[in-house]
Amino acid sequence: MSTISLYTLPIELIHHIISNLDIQTTLSSFRNVCKRFYTIVNGYNNYVVDLSSISKIDFHYIFRMIPIENIISLTLSDGDMTPGQINLFMSLFNINQFVRLRSLTLIQIEKFDFNRFIQQMNTNSLNSLSTNIRKTDSITRNIEIIPFLSNHALVNLRKLDISMWSYDINNIIWPHQCTIQYLTIGHYVTFKQICKILSQLLNLRTLIIRNCILDVTDEPKMILSHIEKNTNLTSLTVKDSHLQMNQLELLLPLTPSLINLQLIGTVSSSDTILDGSRWEHFIQTKLPLLQSFVFFLRSKTEKNLNSTNIESLINNFRTMFWLKEKSWFVTCNYIDKTRTLRLYTIPICDTYLTYESNSDKIVSTTSNDTENETVIMNNVHEIEINLTQTMKTIKTQQITTRTRRLFCHLTALTLIIDEEWPFESNEFLLNLIDLSHLTTLELSVDFTHSSISDTIDNIGYLLKQTNNVHTLILSSHDSTTSIIERICSIIPHYVRHLDLFDINLDDIKILLERLKHLFSVSFTFSIEMPFSPTEIIEWLSKIRNFTYLDDKRSLSLWLGQIH
Repeated sequence: MSTISLYTLPIELIHHIISNLDIQTTLSSFRNVCKRFYTIVNGYNNYVVDLSSISKIDFHYIFRMIPIENIISLTLSDGDMTPGQINLFMSLFNINQFVRLRSLTLIQIEKFDFNRFIQQMNTNSLNSLSTNIRKTDSITRNIEIIPFLSNHALVNLRKLDISMWSYDINNIIWPHQCTIQYLTIGHYVTFKQICKILSQLLNLRTLIIRNCILDVTDEPKMILSHIEKNTNLTSLTVKDSHLQMNQLELLLPLTPSLINLQLIGTVSSSDTILDGSRWEHFIQTKLPLLQSFVFFLRSKTEKNLNSTNIESLINNFRTMFWLKEKSWFVTCNYIDKTRTLRLYTIPICDTYLTYESNSDKIVSTTSNDTENETVIMNNVHEIEINLTQTMKTIKTQQITTRTRRLFCHLTALTLIIDEEWPFESNEFLLNLIDLSHLTTLELSVDFTHSSISDTIDNIGYLLKQTNNVHTLILSSHDSTTSIIERICSIIPHYVRHLDLFDINLDDIKILLERLKHLFSVSFTFSIEMPFSPTEIIEWLSKIRNFTYLDDKRSLSLWLGQIH
């Protein structure tokens, strides 16, 4: 049998490989494997270019190497990792030059820049648009943007993701016979706006709503009397919202064809949204096609609950409907010290979780598979742990007795250390979390404590266990020059973005001189910035190329070549 070599693969397969590589790997590594790959990469014309976490040097390199007509998907960002990127891009290119662009994502874009983009853009080929607009005080300027967005950019779209505020969304005029099938919308969407979307976007199949306000002042019953049911919508997600059962019972009958429903948010502990029997009746009568129902509901209780209270709540989810007909399994846990109730289907559908040790919780579940905690946490990608409080509740033998890690897919971890670094906490973390997937590490640390040296050593040890971390966020109560020197000494080369809180001008200069490998840095202040950004900008201009964004309480730098 002949052996197939990578070098003799059909060009279609090589194109498939390229489509699954990031742009830097394609250009700097794959392209240089052999002459054949070099030629194929140069002729490839379906590039997906994501610039949201790239170095400023690579930004310029990519556009030197790729003809812009070969780019079909483009992501630009003014986020902390690439501040000032969008203005730089617009100074070099006109978006209408990207004649084959099918997908455009604009992250943390200023309203004025978004307006310029939309006016210049050729939308004939565009079928996906995603934008996250920075909130500003100017409402008037934004009103000028929305009509142009409505009339120009929405006509041919199939997928739209817009993070705008409620007053912005009010001004959107959805095109007649709108083609959008997949819509994600936020921030702060009202009940009335949702009803309008459902009645006008008749081709809509999937709707994701962030920060929904189910406001009774919208007079929903009057609104509903004028709205036809949307029979095409099959998937609905409402997340990061305050949820009420009586409002959901008004909204969901407008979507009788739902197959998938996801709810994530806060609720009142007295709301019937926590009642399994209420949901059972509602689903049977109003959502007969529903196949998947997942939720994660959080509530603060007015008084402390006990195991009897929790069992009474969970018993309504132990009926034949939940366990046999639907196979939807539910868990309830209660954290006594914070009076926090969490009711959720398993596996957990929320990607973010505040960790609480089992010794702090009352837990009850309808699932018989209580051993496989790891599967329950499969969808969790970001957790926050108060390490000081957690280690006070955990016995030494509990640290090493775990047979498998609980969190295997984490990409972001926040640790809060209130005092000195807790004893045996590093071993606890290594047994709790698979750190190999971690890309963002945030540490809230007390540098005023007497054991500063030990704390910095522990941070250094933790960083050595997380060699895929590219973003380090470090907040502290104090930072002197001597600490900055030591912090610089423990930050590894693979950390590309650094975010520091309440740091003085001299420390910033030391950091930028020492950590020349960084792609970007951000400085955030708990009060108004104690110095003028001009001081840093003028000083840094003598050393290296960069772009920046600033406001009263923050300064972010995207670092380029050193002079």
